[in-house]
Amino acid sequence: MAKKSIKVKTAPNSKESEMMVLGCALTSTNGLNTSADSLDDTDFYYTEHKKIFKVVKEAYKKDKPADIHIVAEELKRQDLLDDIGGVAYLTTLAQFAGTSAYIEEYIQIVKDKSLLRKMLDATDVIEKVVLEEPADVKLALDEAQNSFFQISQSVNSHEHLLIKDLLSGLKSEKGIPYLKEIQERQEKFLERGPDDPRITGISTHFVDLDKLINGFTNSNLMILASRPAMGKTALALNFAENICFKNDKAVGMFSLEMTAEQILHRILCSQSEVESEKIKTGSLDGQEYQRIVSCVNSIQNKKLIIDDQPSLKITDLRARARRMKEAFDIDCLIIDYLQLLTGSGTLRSMENRQNEVSEISRMLKNLARELNIPILCLSQLSRRVEERQGHRPMMSDLRESGCLTADTQIIDADTGKPHTIKELAIRKEQKPINVFGIDKDLKIKKRKMTKAFYSGKKQVYRLTTQSGREIKASTNHPFLKLEGWTRLDQLQTGDKIAAPKNLEVNWEEIKSIKPLEIEDVYDATVEDVHNFVANDIFVHNSLEQDSDLVFFLLRREYYDPYDKPGQAELIVAKNRHGSVGSVNLTFRKELARFENFTPIHTSEMEEDAFSESPQS
Repeated sequence: MAKKSIKVKTAPNSKESEMMVLGCALTSTNGLNTSADSLDDTDFYYTEHKKIFKVVKEAYKKDKPADIHIVAEELKRQDLLDDIGGVAYLTTLAQFAGTSAYIEEYIQIVKDKSLLRKMLDATDVIEKVVLEEPADVKLALDEAQNSFFQISQSVNSHEHLLIKDLLSGLKSEKGIPYLKEIQERQEKFLERGPDDPRITGISTHFVDLDKLINGFTNSNLMILASRPAMGKTALALNFAENICFKNDKAVGMFSLEMTAEQILHRILCSQSEVESEKIKTGSLDGQEYQRIVSCVNSIQNKKLIIDDQPSLKITDLRARARRMKEAFDIDCLIIDYLQLLTGSGTLRSMENRQNEVSEISRMLKNLARELNIPILCLSQLSRRVEERQGHRPMMSDLRESGCLTADTQIIDADTGKPHTIKELAIRKEQKPINVFGIDKDLKIKKRKMTKAFYSGKKQVYRLTTQSGREIKASTNHPFLKLEGWTRLDQLQTGDKIAAPKNLEVNWEEIKSIKPLEIEDVYDATVEDVHNFVANDIFVHNSLEQDSDLVFFLLRREYYDPYDKPGQAELIVAKNRHGSVGSVNLTFRKELARFENFTPIHTSEMEEDAFSESPQS
């Protein structure tokens, strides 16, 4: 049987438009500037056009002209002139050039064709992966989705924006001019009553919290952390209830621990104000039953979407969240909780929990930006809180990374001046400084250290390398091996760790690791790469780096039933875009419900607590 002939279709392209763009670039300054700002050589389909435009753009970058003679000389120097058809072809392009006033139209055609080819390439890759029948189908699906997302991001990205573009509403969510948006805000402000919280984010209906953080803001990653049994799931559900039922917004929730039925039971208990035990056992009076009926009727058509699939990979969660956004247009996402998520399953993320948590927090922040919604992720704090007097959480309790001693030296990358981490931490004003960090490609670059801070007291160890470099750090502080970031307590003599040498990465062999006394320790926040050079060695920290806000929940009555019973403190320990502080909340344990703080209500609880105390 004869083979059926298959017609191979040429990939999308427009030779005429490519020639128009190159002709304009070779013959006019406007054409050169506009095309070099908008295109790369990879946007061209024809090989000769790629080579010509690469030379043209290099000339533009060096602020040099790019006429036929100069471009021909450079192509000749690179031994490429004959490959593109010689000076004759450059002359043809110059004659082919259209009016430079229409250069943007030609550029757009070239960009559109380039985009279609990228989509075609992505489908080819996906087809190849599918035909190989991968073991992890969900991971393959997520990577396929991500490949198209990266293409869409490149379409919507901007290298820079003029202030007039911003004022015209180019980046506005509503697509309206800035002054018009201000007018609308002003009108809404005047329409509101005196009790309105007057915030621009999504109201949580916890009045003091809304005033402090301006509500939940789009693209923010928020961490709500506490020790077990403090009520973080209850508070997260109260946020969901208020945003969904009172604001009439769509809320998505990933519950990796509790089932959807358990979540529903808690919501009904909270909303109907009927005690949990009564609902479980059915011991309800008529009035309580009617409250539950009323509650069911009022919430059944609201958009609260619950995904209770346990043991999710972060890539699975991301794919499910994207589908949730597409199907229900969710306005907010809640994840309960971080420690039950696992990494993508890549070799790097599996090396240790440090890499895994870094990957998860980074991907959650990227997801918040991609979906343009606030994401609240719950997290469990370390046991160090229990050992501390007063049990007040600190930022160091949140991290899965460690801390450095006060005398650790950090170099200002701009001035070369050394500072101890303690000197940076005790500054009254935490002005950012540039420090050196290492990116995923092992390139050393300047990065902003936005703050340094005290992290408490810990036992520390002295790590010494064969060349004599020394650093004192806690056991869980990560250092970079060839295999990835590794905690100090997982390192051993003979391992090699990364250190800078003339702006190149040098691998230093560990000579010794010796235990020392308990000392005051400090840590720092560094943008983007989440690591920095300390004592001439690369060190890392993770989770809170990616978050925009960090909340700690503390109920003192958990440790002492007579210490502020019925009262909780929600601590805003980090707020990248505003104020930090704390707010008081009322906690009604029988309903697993937090409310705006009412001193009268909590004083009644205090009386009950003391009336139950044993007689002396």
